[in-house]
Amino acid sequence: MRLVSTLLALLVSLTVVGNLSAADEKQKPEGRRAAQRSADPVDAMLHGITLTDEQKAKVDELKVEYGPKLIEARQKVSAGLTDEQKKARNEAAKAARDAGKTPQETRKDIEASLNLTDDQKAQMAEAQKEFASLRKEVQKKAMAILTPEQQEQLKAARHGHRHGQKAENR
Repeated sequence: MRLVSTLLALLVSLTVVGNLSAADEKQKPEGRRAAQRSADPVDAMLHGITLTDEQKAKVDELKVEYGPKLIEARQKVSAGLTDEQKKARNEAAKAARDAGKTPQETRKDIEASLNLTDDQKAQMAEAQKEFASLRKEVQKKAMAILTPEQQEQLKAARHGHRHGQKAENR
């Protein structure tokens, strides 16, 4: 009887876990924006580019070297924000996205919603500078891995993203 109860409990838990995993898969957003929010910033940088096995191995090396550094630098950007400011930032970003605003307009809306102190502004500016520098270094190394065609594809995707255009490939 005890064995039957244990097996039944195990079966129920596996069913629940399976259903939760399936629900998570259904809720995952697709496209470049989702890749940018992914845990690996290097993947986000190269989203939409098909890599050879050799290129994948080199990108994996970049991930090991720079992935944790990029994540840490990205976290520093918002480390000095209060919970209320983080909530305001998220709400402003969602509202701007829903309104179809360009990245520049979105950034302005977010900055306006934060009401940062001078100390927070200085801290955030320094963290953003560090993140941008690190990201530029990784982009340079990633571009060296890509073929000229892949580089053009990535540049075109970035150019369209900067100008608020929505490409079919993203």
